[in-house]
Amino acid sequence: MRPLPPDARFVLTGPSGWIGHAMLAHLARRSGGLLAGRVILFASAERSMSLASGECLPVRALETIHAADVAGAHVIHLAYLTKEKAADLGERHFTDANLAIDDAVLAALREDGAASVFVASSGAAQQAARGIDLHPYGLAKLRQEARFLEWGKAAGVPVLAGRIFNIAGPHINKLEAYAVSNFALQAIRTGKITVQAAIPVFRSFLHVDDLCALVVAAGVEGTGRARPIDLCGGEVVEMGDIAARVAALSGGSAVERGSIEHGRSSAYLGDFTDTRILAMELGIDLAPLLRQIEDTIRWIANEPDREVRA
Repeated sequence: MRPLPPDARFVLTGPSGWIGHAMLAHLARRSGGLLAGRVILFASAERSMSLASGECLPVRALETIHAADVAGAHVIHLAYLTKEKAADLGERHFTDANLAIDDAVLAALREDGAASVFVASSGAAQQAARGIDLHPYGLAKLRQEARFLEWGKAAGVPVLAGRIFNIAGPHINKLEAYAVSNFALQAIRTGKITVQAAIPVFRSFLHVDDLCALVVAAGVEGTGRARPIDLCGGEVVEMGDIAARVAALSGGSAVERGSIEHGRSSAYLGDFTDTRILAMELGIDLAPLLRQIEDTIRWIANEPDREVRA
């Protein structure tokens, strides 16, 4: 992959999550290792952040972001309260908190623009738009998409609002919460995998490194979209298929599953044509599912601090 243009600068909000860590690793690889002076980080509170490379970067409180930070920069906006926070805070406080996050970024952008903006939306916005699930998180993401796309159109700045569905690969966190990592943990700890889903569950996966490559390349190339797009995988698999592939790559772990009710199902799937067309436009080859699973298992197994071994 080509190095980044020497004058390319980035603003990253919400750097401490899975995608944030993967994005920083991607930028470091494309920048020759060091990110100081090239990337500005913002989170809920001021702190510092140590990268896998050994570099330590300052993280500023998001409320301090201003026009000089974003002027001429590629803004990658990941900061947001996650879905589970809605139950803790209540819908009103959850919505207000996320509006405040976007208000801070938009206020800086309105003063002095940016070279490009990526907004990390979610498949939950698609479900909200279709009336399938009107959870406050999906509704908040719908509003976020509209606000940033409207700003980009008025300002003449390329904006990509990407609805992220399921991802896989290195830097994964919350290992119990995601299917691939959950199954990998089970295989490593017990030598067997139990699939809890009692109905057919369908998913597709995008490698997190490919997600980062698409976001960064779109920004550098000035590629935007007038509407939200889906960022997802092209191979649809059922939960049992995922377990079987993890098992095969984990030394042949046994897979167990109870009876399945076939009268209903769960499908959390985006429109892969959005992702594929963007990848074609940017000249990016997307990793197949098998490699995504391999990279996820390798990341978990090689991280001693994750305490995944029995």
